[in-house]
Amino acid sequence: MLQRPLGFASDAFLASDLHQEISKLGEEKAVRRFHRDGAAFSNSNLEERALRVDGLEERLVNAVASESWDKVCSLIREAAAALAAPRQKAALNEAAAPMPEDAQERLRANLQGRLRKLIFQGLGYLDLSDVGTASQLEPALSVMKLLIERFKVRGQLEEARAAKQWLRLHGLLTADAATQAEANVESCRSEGNNYVTGADRGSSNSGVYSPNVKLKSNPLVRNTEQHVILKCNKCGLELRSSWVFEHRGKVGTLVPANGHRACGGKYVHIDSKIQVTLDIGSNLDICPHGRQTKMCAKCGGRGTCAHMKQIHTCPPCLAERRKARSDANRERRRKDLRYARRCAKLR
Repeated sequence: MLQRPLGFASDAFLASDLHQEISKLGEEKAVRRFHRDGAAFSNSNLEERALRVDGLEERLVNAVASESWDKVCSLIREAAAALAAPRQKAALNEAAAPMPEDAQERLRANLQGRLRKLIFQGLGYLDLSDVGTASQLEPALSVMKLLIERFKVRGQLEEARAAKQWLRLHGLLTADAATQAEANVESCRSEGNNYVTGADRGSSNSGVYSPNVKLKSNPLVRNTEQHVILKCNKCGLELRSSWVFEHRGKVGTLVPANGHRACGGKYVHIDSKIQVTLDIGSNLDICPHGRQTKMCAKCGGRGTCAHMKQIHTCPPCLAERRKARSDANRERRRKDLRYARRCAKLR
């Protein structure tokens, strides 16, 4: 069985003196996922780690090309879980200890350097002052700050190996925007401005659906007080909903977008003529021009481009994205070829 090397970010979680920090790093589910990603990387061999890093780099290029910023956040979290803590440079008068062969191979592969580069490249595309972005990057942001702060207790960051990369990463993490984002996240969690919690959340208790407070405040959403019976398309569980979304003369019964979590099914009406509408807030947010706000060019929706068109229908943007995908595929083929040559040399 492979031994887990020390130094990875996930190992920082396991230290006994970090239990207090763990509770501050984000949601329990996100922390467990972070543990799992770190363990998967540290328990793999060198070739598997190289493949993982290659995959992360390729997926980052594709995510940026498709402007999928949620995927960029996910990739940064996964890379941060595999990140090793900064290490001190050897003193000039200190005798160099013999390096094991496997350590020499890891050094030549430079996987940690590539991970650090991937992280600050990904962070460069994101707005860390945005509350939603900062929350999606947890617990990765807190862990990276923690690794840097723990090293600074022993010495200056300039004395670390790969100091330029660590200093650049430290600059991104300690910028005013990141600091402000953390304050905004804490403020929203305490005041409940952007996070729907507790009784404000939607529910399906006792077989009766109720949307969250934000949807209830939508002028196009109303309660008819007349329950419509829905059924799970997998297990047949019944759910009653009296909430509807009405727009342009069409009325749809609101149903939870997550469906029936116990079996993974979706709620449908027994009568196919009755329309159901998923309770996705961004899809139900209609602007004064009668369109979804995110897809309205006049309102500057995130689904529109600089050409005042929707991104998925804009010819120049589509051509640019096709070129980016082509470049990404070409780069992936180059990396595959380099990796095959490297493996041939190791044999």
